[in-house]
Amino acid sequence: MMDNVFLLLAVAALAGLWGAKGARALRTPQVVGYVIVGVILGPTLLGLYSPQNVQFLDVLNKPALAIIGFIIGGELRYAELKKLGRAIGFIVILEAIGAFLLVAAGVYLLTGKMHEALLLGALSSATAPAGTVDILREYKAKGPLTTTLYAVVGLDDAIALILYGFTMPIAMILIDPAAHFSITGALLVPLLQILASLAVGVAIGALLAQAMRVVHSPAETLAVGMGAVFLCCAAAQAYEGLSLILANMALGATLLNWKPMHGLRVKTALDNFAPPLFVAFFVMVGARLDINGAMLVALGPIVLLYVVLRSAGKTMGCIIGGALGGAEGNVKRYVGYGLLSQAGVAIGLSLAINSRLTPLGGDKAELGHKIISVITVTTFVVQILGPPFLRHALLKTGEGRAPTAAKG
Repeated sequence: MMDNVFLLLAVAALAGLWGAKGARALRTPQVVGYVIVGVILGPTLLGLYSPQNVQFLDVLNKPALAIIGFIIGGELRYAELKKLGRAIGFIVILEAIGAFLLVAAGVYLLTGKMHEALLLGALSSATAPAGTVDILREYKAKGPLTTTLYAVVGLDDAIALILYGFTMPIAMILIDPAAHFSITGALLVPLLQILASLAVGVAIGALLAQAMRVVHSPAETLAVGMGAVFLCCAAAQAYEGLSLILANMALGATLLNWKPMHGLRVKTALDNFAPPLFVAFFVMVGARLDINGAMLVALGPIVLLYVVLRSAGKTMGCIIGGALGGAEGNVKRYVGYGLLSQAGVAIGLSLAINSRLTPLGGDKAELGHKIISVITVTTFVVQILGPPFLRHALLKTGEGRAPTAAKG
């Protein structure tokens, strides 16, 4: 086990690089290599990264997710969204609800516990944008499917937060009948948090657009751009419930649509700065997992059920949503392939559930631990299985170009 933070970062960067090279040689997206390297270095195998190490390095997660949010926003150009907006709206709602309904129904049939079914159903609706964005960038993807994916993974968090905000109070009543439930609060609070996140991003984006008028060099552009990104992160940290991904998505969309040339300069600067952060981020995703044989035996049935039904719900929701929204064939058929990854939001919400249930003790505390364990294992599974599906979709539709396998 290592305690030197610089050594931890060095190992993550170098091992992650070679993991990506290996993944590319196997014609697999590089993010798979990063995650597998993290699993090898983490408590699951070598144990070089302890849970304490990983928690300490979580400070890297927020800048990485913030830049990912900005990149998503930078791809949401008004002219393209105007053409695809109806389809995107139907897809993002139905893929999230589809996963929620199928997982909740399956878990209830398996366990007979409605509160557990509702909580895992709500968590299943979330999609991790980081893996999808990394693959779209790696394969230099462009086209209607790509634009739809950028929009859906950016907005998906909003739907997941609403579903969680609505189901958590209901689940708490089923767990503890003395708990108070307000349907107005359950719906209104997450909706206000989402709107506030978007408003913060728009306001900071407007300020950044004005600041860029007196910024000229690449170094100045990077400094001002990162300053704006960090302001969004600061707002999300200062006000509980704000989403730094949504805020930075609004920041990127505001700048790129209002001042496209300034936006392109900032996006280019962040693109050049971000790769080391992304490597460390995905290695830490793998290193966070502590998977053992006893866990897999105990949770095997529910993990399998969750992965299969979540994938089916998102895929079917995309097909139905695409049909209702008038999306073209390739978008309807393949957009679900880019929504299988799961990480930050689902893990964060599972931790929130655990913090609510642990003080209650007994079976309730055990349920909190079980939910974290299920999300941990399923995160690993979908982080490995999801990227090849998206790679297949990009190559099949001609929107992506396979990178050349690294030599030497």
